[in-house]
Parts: sequence; C-alpha cells; structure tokens
Amino acid sequence: MTCIKRPIFLFIALFSLIFISCEKLLVEPSLPPSSSTSRLLLYMHSTSFTPPDITFVISDIKLQAEDDRWINLADGPIDISAAALVDRQILLKEAAVTPGLYKGIKLTISTAYMMGRSGNVNFALPQPGGEVALKSNISLKPRDSFVACLAWNPEKSLEKGYLFQPSIEVEPQIPSARELLLFISNSASNYISVIDRSLERVIGAVTVGDRPMGMVLNATKDRLYVVNSGSRTISIIDTTQFFVLDTIQLTAGIEPTDIAIIPDDKNSIEGKLYITNRLSNDVTVVSTTTKRVVTTIAVGTYPSAIAADTVRKEIYVTNKLSNNMSIISAMDNSLVANIAVDNRPMGIVVGKDKLYVFNEGSNRISVISPSLRKVVSTISVEGPPRRGMQGFSDQLFVVNTAADTLTFLNAQDVATRTIPVGNKPIGLAGDEKRNRLYITNLGDNTVSLIDPIGERKLKELFVGRSPYGALLLER
Repeated sequence: MTCIKRPIFLFIALFSLIFISCEKLLVEPSLPPSSSTSRLLLYMHSTSFTPPDITFVISDIKLQAEDDRWINLADGPIDISAAALVDRQILLKEAAVTPGLYKGIKLTISTAYMMGRSGNVNFALPQPGGEVALKSNISLKPRDSFVACLAWNPEKSLEKGYLFQPSIEVEPQIPSARELLLFISNSASNYISVIDRSLERVIGAVTVGDRPMGMVLNATKDRLYVVNSGSRTISIIDTTQFFVLDTIQLTAGIEPTDIAIIPDDKNSIEGKLYITNRLSNDVTVVSTTTKRVVTTIAVGTYPSAIAADTVRKEIYVTNKLSNNMSIISAMDNSLVANIAVDNRPMGIVVGKDKLYVFNEGSNRISVISPSLRKVVSTISVEGPPRRGMQGFSDQLFVVNTAADTLTFLNAQDVATRTIPVGNKPIGLAGDEKRNRLYITNLGDNTVSLIDPIGERKLKELFVGRSPYGALLLER
C-alpha cells in the first residue's frame, strides 16, 4: 500500500506546485527594506485644470541633506506634460535613502517647450544650468515610507513669455482627510499606499512586512490589519497617523494571504482575525486582544479567498483546488459545512441572503444560500471571474484577472457590460458617495478609477509594485 500511495502523493504535490507557481508569477519578488534606510516616494501633480500645453524634461533630481550635501535621487530623462497631468498624478521616483532631514529638492531641466502651429517653441531654461531649487521639510526615520508630492502650476511657469521658471511647491506627507482614505497593499514593495479619495491622489505610505496582501479594518475603523505573506506577520496600522502600532507573528499556517474579521461585539475595537493559508490548507484564528494565534481550522485545498458575515457570525472560504467553499462558525471556530461549487473558485462576496463565489476555471459565478447551505443558481460571465464586490443599489462588480476586464451586473444579477481595465486586476473597493470603483492592477502597478454608473474607466493612479488589496476607510 505504501508503494502505491507514494507516487500518488508525489503527483498531487507536483500538481499543486504547478498551480502555485502560476499564481506566484503575478507577484514580483520583493526584498525586505533595510533597517538602516528609508523609502522616499516622489510624486508630481498639476494644480491647473486648463493649463497651457507646456512640456519639460527633467534630467536629474537631487535631495539636499541637513548638512547641505546634495544627494542624487534620480537620473532622467523624465518627460513632464502639463496636458497629461490634468487631473492626474505621476510617480517620479521610488528610492531608498539614508534616514534624516532633507531641506531641499533640486530639479535639473534640460528642455522646455510648447507646441506651436509650426512646431515646438522652445523656452529659455532656468539659471544656472536649468536648475530649479525647491524648499522641503522631509524628515525620514529608519524603515519609514514617506510621500512627497511636487505640486506644479503650469499657468504661473512662464516669465516674459519665453523664460521657463516652473512654479513648483513640495507637499510633504501629512495625515489629512482621515475620513476619505483608500489603502492599497503593494505585495512586491512592502508598503501600504494611502490615497485621499477627495483629491484622488496618493498622499502617504506605511512600511509593513514582506509581501503585504490581504487587509481588514476593525469595527471602529482605527486599526488596519495587514497580512504580510512573506514574513508571516500581521502589521497593525493606526489609520489616523499612518504608522505601525504593533506586529503579530503568525506561528501557524504556511503562506498566509487573505484576512477577515469578526468583532467581539458591535462597535468593539477588538475581535478575531481569520487568515487563509494557501500552502497548509487551513485558516489561522488570531485574537486581536492577546495578539496571539488561538487555533487553526482545516479547510479545502489551496484556500484562495475569505469573507465574513458579522451578523450570522460565519466565515466563508473558497478552496481553489478542491472546488468547494468551506463555512466556519465564528462562535466556536468549527468547520460546519463544505459546499461544492464550480471549477477553481477564487473569490467570494457576501450579499443580501446570498453568497457569490467566483469560479475562474468555468467563467461562472455560483450563487449560494447560506441558510440552505447549497448552490441555488449560477451566473455566466464573459471573462474568468476572480474577485468582486456588491454595492451601488445591489449591483455586482466582478474583476476578471486573466482577461484584464471588469464586468458590471445589475441588481437582477444580469451582466450589463464588460470593460478593459489594467493588467491583471485583482483588488476592488467602492465609494458610493463619490461614484467610484477602485481596482488594483497587479501587473502594471496602478489603481484604476471607474465610474460605475457610466460603466467606464476614468483614470489610473500609480502606486507600488504588484498592488493586491484595496480597502476603503468609511467612518
């Protein structure tokens, strides 16, 4: 019997590794940040909505240290277009720098021009040598991630009609607009991007552990829990001041990925965290009070997504390689049911009296009744569904990672439109008050902003490498 079982076991292990390898191709390898360096993220945006059509080229960027030394930050050329920056923000540079105080930024401009009727009209450059010196107040601590944004006003950047003298101010990272935030986990950059939804710009960043992926907020919205898959930890972030309060070591489970929370009671700051472990086929339960692992619960093969129903006190886990969904009771942390679904379930959404399971291998969505514990209907979609959300008058939105598309469904679960988004879309969050969907694009380091009513893509924001999760802060 042993001789027969061993080849079968080896085949299953090899089969699983093939699937796992394909999954990891979506995530770039990351290096843990050095304890002796900091991360500076330098962005630029325009303050004008109707700017003159000015373009200029930055040949290099330098930082001025407190002792007046100039440190090279970036080599060009970096093309900056006023027209392209309208209602946009671009990432100029992500760099590791020595902790300390930096009181200045110097841009060297090699070319500046405007498009004329008969060709480009070149401008005289700033003096000396095209240099533009900007005052800054950037204070970096070891392992910090810090956002500084260059705010450019093109309408005030020409003197005497021919001299290009860019009007640029440095906006440092500040914990502003606390009620209107969006958190993005950058799985290959080891930090969380903080987006101000009212400005639709990146305004901050927080360094966490290795390969941050799943995120969840507590009931009072002042704690953000981030699963760091590479370091097998959970970072606890203060959502008002953008810093890591504490770190929980995950002493059980292999390759923790996604996370859900069940509050201890309504409006309680504490609760239980449930973390899926892809390679050990189980769910780790952590108490936020003791910051320790409580237990582990075996589920199906390769748990791929997790969701919580805080009213029913249940946890739902899709299992990619066993084609089923596990139901866990949060009352006693027991596995109460396994429900067979379609091929390769990869995501789940908790709706009103129904669950939606996204089966990437069959282009179908299984609709499950949590009370009856069975599939009650199926929905066919154009692309292979992976993740989704429900909102905006009970509409369903589904991201199709392999097809680079987003599918819109109406309140009757009928697909109305499919549009292209970024490369390998995976995370999804929605702001109903501002008519916005936010989609993380794992393959091109962006977040797509979508108009769900008009069913169209509006623009993209640049974040860290391999953005995975998107989580809205709505107090």
